[in-house]
Amino acid sequence: MKNCVPLFLALLLAGAIHAENGFEITIKLENYRYDTLWFGSSFGKRAVPDFAAAIQPDGTFLLKSDKPLDAGMYAIIYKRTPNASFQFFQCWLVDGQRKFSLETNISMPYERPVIVGSPENVALFSYLRQLNFQDKRMDEVVDKDRFLQTEETFRIRVKVEEELRQMQDDFIKNTPAGFTTRLVQQTLFPIPPKNTSKKTDWQQEVRERWAYQRAHFFDNGDIGTPDFTRHLQWLDRTDFFLLSLSPADPDTVKALIDTVLNRLEAYPEGYDYYQKYLTNSFTKLSKFRNDEVYVHLVRNYLETGKAKWASPNDVGNATYSATQMEFLFVGKDAPPVTMFDRENNAVKLYDITAKLTLLLFYMPDCGHCKREIPEIAKMYETYKGKGLKVAAVCLKAGSETPSCWEFTDGQNLTKDWYLLADPKRQSNLVSMFNVKSYPRLFLLDADKKIVYKQSGEMADWQLEAVLSRLLK
Repeated sequence: MKNCVPLFLALLLAGAIHAENGFEITIKLENYRYDTLWFGSSFGKRAVPDFAAAIQPDGTFLLKSDKPLDAGMYAIIYKRTPNASFQFFQCWLVDGQRKFSLETNISMPYERPVIVGSPENVALFSYLRQLNFQDKRMDEVVDKDRFLQTEETFRIRVKVEEELRQMQDDFIKNTPAGFTTRLVQQTLFPIPPKNTSKKTDWQQEVRERWAYQRAHFFDNGDIGTPDFTRHLQWLDRTDFFLLSLSPADPDTVKALIDTVLNRLEAYPEGYDYYQKYLTNSFTKLSKFRNDEVYVHLVRNYLETGKAKWASPNDVGNATYSATQMEFLFVGKDAPPVTMFDRENNAVKLYDITAKLTLLLFYMPDCGHCKREIPEIAKMYETYKGKGLKVAAVCLKAGSETPSCWEFTDGQNLTKDWYLLADPKRQSNLVSMFNVKSYPRLFLLDADKKIVYKQSGEMADWQLEAVLSRLLK
């Protein structure tokens, strides 16, 4: 693998010396109903259009330019509707292959393309098709393993990781050296060397595997260069390192973020972009306590002046959000709010006596809530005898409050649920519990300390795992 690097650099140097001007790409897109297509580049996950081409009578787009362009990664940019944001898929411009045709389906551009005149793009699309398939499997099994942390989920994860690496190794072996093989080499998934010693403690194996992957994840690619924001695979891979590969522990993620941003300081544009990107990404509440990571970013980067992209207004808003989040960290006492039942009787949260209280904020017209509440109802039947109580809090108020009771009447909920609302917004529930999306779930212990929280729907196995762990 190392022997390929000088060859690749030689190819780049040769391209720089004998650079070709311009390109000509004929594109036909199935299921694309807009009459304009753009050519440009990507910066992180944003498309940056350079120029546009209108659809031709034969239904194709001719992207053509005579201006000098370096060999490398570029973007075919499109819109779903005239007012939609830009979306893109990637392609190479390679000297000697700058005139080619591409036909593909806009819904799955890498799936079954027909490419003539550019073997390098044939290789790229083939790899990205395989990578997308492997990534979907990886996301599913890694998320489950981080959440459940059992030997079974760990073994499945190891198997899928090794399959991904085998796919990458096979691709490099069977594909001529070039831009795509170099991209694959730069983003190889790190697999620890085989250890023949028998381990009796699988958790020790987990720790050793993570230690190896953490130490070697960036061995083949320097993220402190412009390729970090130009190659989407580098960015996605770094996301995976921070958000999926690491243990589900906010302190670990904080340390990893600091390490990654330190590596990016050699590339200021990438540093600013990724710092802002991470800050925005961690605003969403997660089952993995991402709010604690967000507060770390705000306190250590925005408030200290290290976030050059942030205006004073950005910093002020972030500080306010971080302070709201800190009050709701796992381990903190839940706010002592008062809510009201259908008969307008006051119900104080701290007067609900239970080993575990599931506090659920919802809206009756929220599609996610309509799917989540029946699942919680099923789970409740299993755990109510072990000390679980449910307080379902509707956030409609004023004249819309009756829609809360109409909704719960249609859910066939048992009478021992607390069905509550705040019709006059006396308790300011949205602010007190930082509710920005629905459903919003908190699990509170007997003392009303927060032991778990999440926004959005939960998979059945997730809620089952949390309840079984907390109600042993």
